Amino acid sequence: MNKIKKYLAYNDSVRVIAIDATDMVQTLREIHNLSNLATAALGRVAIVSSMIASTLKNDDDRLTVQIKADGPLGMIVVCADKNLNIKGYVSNPEIELPLNSEGKIDVSKGIGIGTLTVIKDIGLKEPYIGTCELLSGEIGDDFAYYFNVSEQTPSVVSVGVLIGKNGNVEKAGGYIIQPLPECDEKVIDKLESINVKLPSITSLMSEGRTIDDIAINSTGDNDIQTVYEDNVKVKCDCSIERIENTIIALGKEDALNIVKENGILELSCNFCNKKYSFNKEDVINLFRRKNK
Repeated sequence: MNKIKKYLAYNDSVRVIAIDATDMVQTLREIHNLSNLATAALGRVAIVSSMIASTLKNDDDRLTVQIKADGPLGMIVVCADKNLNIKGYVSNPEIELPLNSEGKIDVSKGIGIGTLTVIKDIGLKEPYIGTCELLSGEIGDDFAYYFNVSEQTPSVVSVGVLIGKNGNVEKAGGYIIQPLPECDEKVIDKLESINVKLPSITSLMSEGRTIDDIAINSTGDNDIQTVYEDNVKVKCDCSIERIENTIIALGKEDALNIVKENGILELSCNFCNKKYSFNKEDVINLFRRKNK
């Protein structure tokens, strides 16, 4: 299940986005052979990125989310497009840490102190780039802080990944609640009060709540209206052409030196781990074509 939905609540004055991303996070885990810690961290970032991607308007719009911090996981990158094709990676996918004092995966310690950057390429001369300091490293709080300081949009962000004893992702999902400009202050106060007391989203999902149920539970509006729904897909758009451009940027001399040392020049896509191999003849032909 990788269902994402958008809703309007309180007479169209509140926007809600909710997602069940269980299969998506499991797929990311399998592609990168992620540890439990890396699964929870990359999964959370991918979940929120998917919800942001659902707000893109044009087919060519692109989103990139980067977390650069000093924790052992290293950098986390997630890319998405208007059609909800998602790809992502974490620099150190094998890292594992002891559980925190609450007996939960210590995502905050794994990420550490750093910055969250959101890049939206939406057809303007320059892409929109918003950056903020990481508030907690727990991802939900960090994105809520980002929306508030970089987009001036007060938001509730809840995100979670539940991993079973067998190592598989049992539940993964999230929601974003954003009051629109015409929203009454009393409604905003109500939303804050509800979400302070609401259990985690994975707890709600484990109880059998659907994302429709969660949208109602998190807003307190039984008349919430569904305005959009789609499926999220883990899909990489790497290609031989992009890899060849990387080799060209490396330069002919350096590329041939690597082949001389290793017998082959092999590059892997960070996002899907697909390997591309070039022998000496391949490299020579590549630069010959380039120079025509």
